[in-house]
Amino acid sequence: MPQQSALGRRQLLTALSLRLLSHNRWLQLFAGSEPAFFDLRFPQRAWALTRFLNPLLIHNNLRFTGNLLLLRDAYSFACYHPDMASRAKPRPLVLPNGADLAYDPSLHMGKVQAMFATPSSFVSMCQIVREDESTGYLNPTPTQLRLIQAVHDHRWVLVNKFRQAKITTISVMLLLRDCMYLSGVKGLLIAERQDTAEDIFERILFAYHRLPDDVRVPLAAGRKAGSTQMHFCHGGGIKVLTAGGRSPAIGRSIDRLIITEFGEAQWQRKAAINIFPTVNKRPNARIILESTPGRGGSHHEQMWHSALEGKSRFHPLFLKWWQDESCQIETKGGFTPTEEERDYLSRHEGLSANGLAFRRSALNTEFVGDERLFSSKYPSDPYDGWLGAYAPIMPLEILKPMLAGAVTDPPLNRFSCREIEPPAPDGRYIVTADPAGFGGTGDQSALTVWDAINRREVGFWEDREDPTRFAARLMNVQRRYNNALLVVESNAMACIAVLKDKRCRNLLWTSRNHPGWYATEKRIQEAEARLVQLLRDEEITIRSRGTLHQLMNYDGSRKKRVKGLDGITHHFDRARTAIMAADVLSRRNFTRAVLERSNEYETGRVTIRDLDKFSSHKRAESRSPFKPPPRTWS
Repeated sequence: MPQQSALGRRQLLTALSLRLLSHNRWLQLFAGSEPAFFDLRFPQRAWALTRFLNPLLIHNNLRFTGNLLLLRDAYSFACYHPDMASRAKPRPLVLPNGADLAYDPSLHMGKVQAMFATPSSFVSMCQIVREDESTGYLNPTPTQLRLIQAVHDHRWVLVNKFRQAKITTISVMLLLRDCMYLSGVKGLLIAERQDTAEDIFERILFAYHRLPDDVRVPLAAGRKAGSTQMHFCHGGGIKVLTAGGRSPAIGRSIDRLIITEFGEAQWQRKAAINIFPTVNKRPNARIILESTPGRGGSHHEQMWHSALEGKSRFHPLFLKWWQDESCQIETKGGFTPTEEERDYLSRHEGLSANGLAFRRSALNTEFVGDERLFSSKYPSDPYDGWLGAYAPIMPLEILKPMLAGAVTDPPLNRFSCREIEPPAPDGRYIVTADPAGFGGTGDQSALTVWDAINRREVGFWEDREDPTRFAARLMNVQRRYNNALLVVESNAMACIAVLKDKRCRNLLWTSRNHPGWYATEKRIQEAEARLVQLLRDEEITIRSRGTLHQLMNYDGSRKKRVKGLDGITHHFDRARTAIMAADVLSRRNFTRAVLERSNEYETGRVTIRDLDKFSSHKRAESRSPFKPPPRTWS
């Protein structure tokens, strides 16, 4: 077999190094007398790998020594050959993310290139302070490796994590890699609190200063690393900002953005409007947003569900807490699950008795038996853990599963509502509405359209609008849905007055002297109970995410205003429309049959008493089959 040239042997070794690094293992090869080091973390698999490589090595007149080197420094990631060990600037390398590899005479470029051989190569070279206060190399957990791979495959990543998943540590190490080795790349990390920002930047500096000299990119001339920023010689750098409850002003274009605990931020909506478009303008920019589930109905949750549905730039990454070693407690055979725990175990694939033991311990120690709070820090599925009201009235176990198939915002149609499904020619519909008063601030107006036969939500609308415009919108929607029964809350009479002046037909009256659905304390409580019963009996279906969020947060308080994380203050307007619908649907059983008109309703008045009369007629009819049918309305 002819002897291979030095250049040919170097190319072969380089190719082998990249292949072996992709397997994350340690192996030593010899080309003549020059050793080449590779990562082989699992010695028990070394000989199988050797048998695979030997034919290739023999064909190229190379020899395999079989020596396993358990070295853990930067040199184990590089191929040593006289040509590669030179300090000469190599051929420019264009990396998959589109940036050019930075060059400095002090760097060993062969080793620097090896840092990008696999997504986890650089991370494994970083040193950290461990939980036991010792220092050492970062060994990525399976959970952390999932994040590394997701960031490698996607530009925008939205992470739904559990508490203490150590995702921030991995994120900032990837930030350090890109900003240090990629020419001119600028990175920004945003934290909610000052102490959090300082702690994170200390981790970055700790890893940076402990890199070997020949793979540590020098800082810019005359500039030292500060407490919140560092600048590299090629023009790139890292900066840490503290939002402090306000939307951060980045002031420049950035290439890498990390926001920690995004769910706790008060400026989620402003960030989406002001920061994300700035990053998106840069074709190779990347974003990592990581957080535990936040408040239900927040902009963060809307972003998460949009990502799950594939409507967003973000790739959703959900991390299961029971797959992490830190969320396990050794049971030693003395653990007996309760019936509730056995049910929880059956619903979550991969969960073991050790994971159940951790859950039981956390519930009893940190969360005082509150499963709702436990789920907020350790969500069990992508739809779990979003916090609503402290004492929600509605059954969350019924509402949560509806989120999986719920819609966000269908397009606004020409009939002035967001239509989930169009009206059927023979369909019967109800429009429930909660109008606001005049003024530019305060509550929003809301309407919901219901299929009265199948008892499901088919359309909705919610926004700020004065009563006169809202009344016109209601009449448009009413005509669209086959002259639907219009149920309008009348505590604020402005909208009702406009509807009366326009001679709106098929309008519900509380009584003969009071138009609209008048919300007394007693009537609200009765309607709430009816909605709970309909939900538990699976006789009503909520199909919009916004209505579900409000119902999950609804605590029954009429005076309490909920201030969302976006700073908008509001009542539970859409939740109220669902409660009104339950009150009407529980009183009247709608059918597709053609109903005869009664002269009594030619004025457009349909009262709650009329609905109750219909129910009593139906009860009497069931007792006496010879009783004539009652009058009905259309």
